[in-house]
Amino acid sequence: MKELYPWRRPVKIPLPSSVKTQLIRHFSIGLLYPVTDELIEARKKAHLYPIPPTAHSHPEAVEDIQKNIKALEVDKTMGLDMKKMEFKFNDAASDRNKT
Repeated sequence: MKELYPWRRPVKIPLPSSVKTQLIRHFSIGLLYPVTDELIEARKKAHLYPIPPTAHSHPEAVEDIQKNIKALEVDKTMGLDMKKMEFKFNDAASDRNKT
């Protein structure tokens, strides 16, 4: 693609801060929402397993998620430090508030 369009550069689109926290939770524990006592009770009342069949019940799935993120370089694209589980790039709004 670069051969056809040598002046084309990737556009960096900032992620909303609300999405960042969800992605970090997903990449670290394998689930976008926390499993609370209320959720466990609601699942029991609905005759479901108390813990959803996600990385909460299969811890090895988190390792698979993190391997895929690194293999596809999603962490580099988003500016995520996988070891610290924090984003390298600040929001434009938080940059404005610092000045």
